[in-house]
Amino acid sequence: MPRLLSLLLLPLLAPVLLAGELDGHYHANLDGLPAELILNSQGQTVEGRYVENQRLRLNLKGHYDGQLLRAEISDPQSGLVIANMNATYANAMLNVSIAARDPRNGQVLERQALFQRGAPAGAPVAAKRLDPALIGTWIHEKQINSGGASFAAFATLLTLQLGADGSVAQWSLAAGGGSDWSFNSPGELQYRGRWRSDNGVLLVRLDGAADYQPAAYYRFSDPYLVTESNTGKMIWQRRR
Repeated sequence: MPRLLSLLLLPLLAPVLLAGELDGHYHANLDGLPAELILNSQGQTVEGRYVENQRLRLNLKGHYDGQLLRAEISDPQSGLVIANMNATYANAMLNVSIAARDPRNGQVLERQALFQRGAPAGAPVAAKRLDPALIGTWIHEKQINSGGASFAAFATLLTLQLGADGSVAQWSLAAGGGSDWSFNSPGELQYRGRWRSDNGVLLVRLDGAADYQPAAYYRFSDPYLVTESNTGKMIWQRRR
């Protein structure tokens, strides 16, 4: 293919490739009930089904621009739009926000969940165990430096503790400084709960939540732990 023609085709092909990566069957627990998203795409148009508790089955139609999926959820018989959905996609996970208007009082109800493509989040408990390789305290550090005459540095330290008893907690600590200033924040607890692992997926049930939700895919690259989620890839080092 001539180079000029191939360059002209790239913008046309990109939306198809971006939308196609959404295709599949996603599962989550929404307010303690099993929920499913079944998505199929053609170009940037996405269609499918939203299923809740295996009984409520609704149509879904929307548009994916490579970053955000915007969709309407409607009744298959009347065509009436019941809810609007926004979702971001990364690493086979959809971070979903659904807004529905209560027909009784007009109040807008918002619900959020992390949907994972593949096995249902409510798979048999026996298949979900504590991976002994994950047990311990892990550190992820991110540092940003600015150049020029006004040099400054800012560092964020995340501490992830995965207990042998199934407990999990994560803290955040930030510090920064420049030629004539400095900043230190006290350690802040980001969340606490319970954890399990299932075929390379770390699942977390936050305190007060009804069930476990997929938090990230994980793998080991000795001596590091690598996690990938809808927020991106992170590299962790074990604290000794």
